Amino acid sequence: MNLKTDIDFDIKKFFHWWGRELSHCLPENFRQKLSDKSGYVFLSVADEKLLIDQQIDGQPHKKSSLALNETSLEGYKKIIAENEALEKAQYVLRLTGGQAIKKILYLPAAAKENIQQVIAFELARVTPFSAEQVYFAVKIIGKEENGKIKVLLVLTPRDVLDTILQQLKSAQIYPAIVDYAEAANDFENDLTPYNLLPEGDLPVKDKATQMAAWSLSLIAIALAIGVLVFPVWQQGQEVEELRDQLKQLESETQLVQSQQLEIDGIVDETKRLIEIKNRAPALTELINALSKLMPDDTWLTHFKYNKDHLQIQGQSPSASVLISILEASPLFSNARFVSPLTQDKRTGMERFQIRMDLNSIKGDS
Repeated sequence: MNLKTDIDFDIKKFFHWWGRELSHCLPENFRQKLSDKSGYVFLSVADEKLLIDQQIDGQPHKKSSLALNETSLEGYKKIIAENEALEKAQYVLRLTGGQAIKKILYLPAAAKENIQQVIAFELARVTPFSAEQVYFAVKIIGKEENGKIKVLLVLTPRDVLDTILQQLKSAQIYPAIVDYAEAANDFENDLTPYNLLPEGDLPVKDKATQMAAWSLSLIAIALAIGVLVFPVWQQGQEVEELRDQLKQLESETQLVQSQQLEIDGIVDETKRLIEIKNRAPALTELINALSKLMPDDTWLTHFKYNKDHLQIQGQSPSASVLISILEASPLFSNARFVSPLTQDKRTGMERFQIRMDLNSIKGDS
């Protein structure tokens, strides 16, 4: 479990979403008074005709059309008279094919902080237009992967959009947002839609409406602190306590592991010593076996055992026959003299020094 996981949290988007969800909990009449907008009206211009598509709560409501000419204003007033809800709707001019283009770009993640300036600088390279020829909007639509972000670029020639906006102004229609049909904004779910509308044409909100919206936002913030922030803070305190407990457990675990390693080492060493002891033959058994093999006229003066090897020294009237006697025994093998035979002048017998391997030790191992 990683208690230090970073969370990508946009506080502005959260409060926007929170306020919108709270507003849906208010009575319809009260919500209408607080907001100067009700639903969306999507406008599109084609063949000197304005198509009007009204939607409420994301559902199609009513469609109508209007010829764009010197009688546009009278025609629009007639449509308003037939549907008063249009006066409080959010107007969206939706450009169609031939009026705008879109492009998907992959930019370095560092460009996220000043994405508008980066696109303006790169526009002539990635499109056939310069920044002075078009209105453009950018929107980050993909998270960082391999150091890059996925960006949606939508642009429209200035003369195309200016002409359409002038036609709408003649009918006293002022859209608040301009987007492109092939990259349409999702106004129900997207809290940060892009907008091609020039800054000078953005609508100015009524101060009373702004105050009501700010009041609702403050209520939303207060409720967010009471309902969300405090439990998060409380959980943060619990996480800190769990971290302290985890550190203590880690310390205790390391101590237990250290002690376990020491115990394992002692057990392994004990097993090794027991194995050595079990493999080592009893010296009395070796001496007894040798005493039975040696001829009665042969004497042993030295006896040395070391790691499955046995070395004996002594005197015998005929030491050369001892090698064959020892080799004939199943206990010994590879018997050989380790030094030349010499004669003891006092006894007249041959001095010998023989080294041999123990077969019984090899068999046990």
